[in-house]
Amino acid sequence: MPGLSARPPRDWNPAERRLWRAFQEGQELDLRTGVPDEDDPATGPAWTAARRIRAQVIAVLLLNGPASASGRVRSLRLTGARVTGRLDLRGAVIDCGLDLNGCRLPELSAEVLRARTFMMRDAHVEGDVRIQGSRIDLDIDLDRTRVGGLLNANLVIVGGDFNGRNWHRHEERPGAGLVVGGSLNFAGAQVNGIDLFAAQAGEGIWLQRATVGYLCAASSKVNGRISLQGSTVTGELDLAGALVRAGSPDEVMIDLSDAQAGKAVLTPAPHSVGVVSLRNATFGTLQDLSQDGPRTELDGAVYERLQPLPPHSAHRRLAWLRRGSDNYTPQPYEQLASAYRACGLNREAGQVMREKLRRAAAGQGLVQRVWGRVQDLVLGYGYQPWRAAVGVTVLLTLGTLYFSTVQCHAALTGTKGLCPIKSDEHPAWDPFLYTLDLLIPLVSLGHDTAWDPVGSAKAVALALTVAGWVLATTIAAAAARTINRS
Repeated sequence: MPGLSARPPRDWNPAERRLWRAFQEGQELDLRTGVPDEDDPATGPAWTAARRIRAQVIAVLLLNGPASASGRVRSLRLTGARVTGRLDLRGAVIDCGLDLNGCRLPELSAEVLRARTFMMRDAHVEGDVRIQGSRIDLDIDLDRTRVGGLLNANLVIVGGDFNGRNWHRHEERPGAGLVVGGSLNFAGAQVNGIDLFAAQAGEGIWLQRATVGYLCAASSKVNGRISLQGSTVTGELDLAGALVRAGSPDEVMIDLSDAQAGKAVLTPAPHSVGVVSLRNATFGTLQDLSQDGPRTELDGAVYERLQPLPPHSAHRRLAWLRRGSDNYTPQPYEQLASAYRACGLNREAGQVMREKLRRAAAGQGLVQRVWGRVQDLVLGYGYQPWRAAVGVTVLLTLGTLYFSTVQCHAALTGTKGLCPIKSDEHPAWDPFLYTLDLLIPLVSLGHDTAWDPVGSAKAVALALTVAGWVLATTIAAAAARTINRS
């Protein structure tokens, strides 16, 4: 039951008495003058006594206020007031609406608050706003509010949305949304959606291990870090145009390590400073700026779709991977190749996997590096099989032309071509078949063993034999990789 009498206490000032009656009626008490410059909460210290409400009065009405008027629902709706003193609602359970739009407060403490709504648009809080551990059944609305200190919403549970946006999302209506001088903390929060369009945070936005339906921080300005480490965004995470400045280019400015999101739009503003960390993160769709964006750590990141991913873009995406880490790890290459294959871009997927094998070989010993280079040149690690066909054709042509010019100089023969090993037992001389037999290991056509090359011919024959073995071994290695991939 309400604890106050039917009338406001005598020591309350006229504005407080008006608030009493408005509370009973569920009406708004609007103390604004109608002059924009005079109603700006930034000018609050100059407001007259007629616009001042003690924080204690607000607490009394919310926690132990009078009964509602007949046929009315109690609600505290106060606009354009200067609230003096610290508003302390820690642990409160409020069964009515709370609306402090356009007001100026020194500080707000509402830890473990339980309320239906929490409305404080266009307000100015000189110090901190603490609502950690609170449970709000519907929405929290802090659109365009200014907070001089930090805003602590750790472990808050909101049935609806947390709004701290600039409502006008068009360039012709510029302006900031929620402005927080310190940090904006949502660690462990459970919120249907967080809209921080055009918000500003002086010491970072922190949402570690939070669960959010969607999060918009597009066009926001953040000094420090946006951290969603270990968080889950079931819908879209939108950081388009966000200007984020970490302490140095090597520090993380957007941390999504171990996070999950249905879609992530990571297209920060051009002058952002820092690194984007996607280590072990999982996305349905990942949209970024490719090689034009910030350095992105991708080890362990998994995504079903990557945007933009047009044809002939593999070289740009490979540069994106290389910038992400100085140390080679295979998973980012395999993930990128998978994204290309999902788009039907198998050629680009092959380019990525070829680069993966190149980098793997580069980190091994001398023999492995040389062997990797041979596989790359001959077959493109199996992703460019036409190279082997071209190599065989070139070697076969050159060998045929060379052996077409040799002649046996033995006294008893004087025949064209190489001298036979057995003068009475050999096939007809054919430089093409002889060259082909040298290039094909394991299988003999009967020509390579019938003739006896000497001098330069022997060196050429040996070179062709070695080339044949190299080709065969390379093709076998590529085939084994293909079978393993399958």
